Amino acid sequence: MLGGNIMNDKSKDLLKKMCFILKIVRWVCLISVALLIGLSLFYAFNKDVYNTLFGSIRIDYLQLTFNDDSALSKDKMSIWLPLIFLITAIFVFIIYKAVQTIESICTITMNHTPFDVSVSNHLKNLAKYILVGGIVFNILEVCRIMQFKQTINFDLLFNTKYVTQINFDIRLHLSFLVFAALIYLLSYIFRYGQELQQLSDETL
Repeated sequence: MLGGNIMNDKSKDLLKKMCFILKIVRWVCLISVALLIGLSLFYAFNKDVYNTLFGSIRIDYLQLTFNDDSALSKDKMSIWLPLIFLITAIFVFIIYKAVQTIESICTITMNHTPFDVSVSNHLKNLAKYILVGGIVFNILEVCRIMQFKQTINFDLLFNTKYVTQINFDIRLHLSFLVFAALIYLLSYIFRYGQELQQLSDETL
């Protein structure tokens, strides 16, 4: 009986540490959302900044540096860049909500029992956040590629016989569908466990 209490205390200590870490991550996400929205508004309403700030652009591992502004379409960049910052802010906010949900699950588990109907509901919400977050991430990937394709004058930049064509492949990430399905399935397992526990309590 004593050993069980010790294990229970250890589990509570672990959950407390997890809640503390999740709270820090949640606040970092919230601050990041505010900063990203601020950057989106800044680049949307300050068109002049594009004339002095951008002399290069990074495409994954490739850094392109320009001698002048002729290779960049600043007008198109002034449309795409605020949009990308805004979509990134939405994506980070979804992460914030997912972390908040996991923190709630840890708190309920620490104070009550994991087989609680609210845990099952939180898991369903977590599955929804993963699903929506995956969709937003793929939209962000498409917008990022479209920005590069429309803001860089590749005909001028690669005016040489050695480069004839440049292709940007849009890579859609669909693994989030599997994770969302697994979390959704897990919510039903916890709901079933809660029903069994309730039946056992009523029997006793």
